[in-house]
Amino acid sequence: MQQSSTLDSLTKAHISSKRLYLQIAQQLAHMINDNHLVENERLPAERDLASKYDVSRQTVREALIALEVSGLVEIRPGSGVYVVKLTSVKSSLINEDAPGPLEILEARKLVEGDAAALAAMRISNDELLKLEIYLRKMEILVTDKKITEAEIIDRKFHSLIAEASRNSAMVTMVDWLWEQRNSSEISRVFAQKVRELNSVPNIDAHNAIYQQLSRRDAQGAQLAMQSHLSEVADAFVQLMAES
Repeated sequence: MQQSSTLDSLTKAHISSKRLYLQIAQQLAHMINDNHLVENERLPAERDLASKYDVSRQTVREALIALEVSGLVEIRPGSGVYVVKLTSVKSSLINEDAPGPLEILEARKLVEGDAAALAAMRISNDELLKLEIYLRKMEILVTDKKITEAEIIDRKFHSLIAEASRNSAMVTMVDWLWEQRNSSEISRVFAQKVRELNSVPNIDAHNAIYQQLSRRDAQGAQLAMQSHLSEVADAFVQLMAES
């Protein structure tokens, strides 16, 4: 009986910690809907919210992304986060049970970094040639401002590296993370914001990954992949920065 009670407690603890950023988003949404925060009012600073709710600043950032997607706030670069006019609020979005976009990037950095390290040791010459073709296609599409098409090639580039790791579990994980990135509306809006900042897929970053793979440098490929994905997250942190 005691064991059952302990398991129940552990399950409840797991549920309560699940999607923490959405829990924070829901609490802030309640404050807005109950008029504790009114239209055009600036939300407390990110660091203050992190302290108030005893969570990381990353969790706060993801909560604010969710609120913006829901139509409750507007993130104004260099200024802060403001309550907007409460019309056509997509309140269901803050109940979306999906990993946060920064969580996805964090996981991609770990998984794809290791996949790149393995790929450097196992990739075939034909796969390297295919990667180079993807890289050149991406470059042309970016030059022609065909960003949607460039992002399709971007995914193929990353997926081929995972396949070159010769580890089917990693291939599955990479595919799942990309699906989460593309299927969640919160993550799609996040990607759009990063796109607005960076404008396009970073050709130089992808070329650095390719170069390390072609040299069969496992550590170099891992670091190049991790650096590329860190830059995406850092771009959004810059967006959230207040003046």
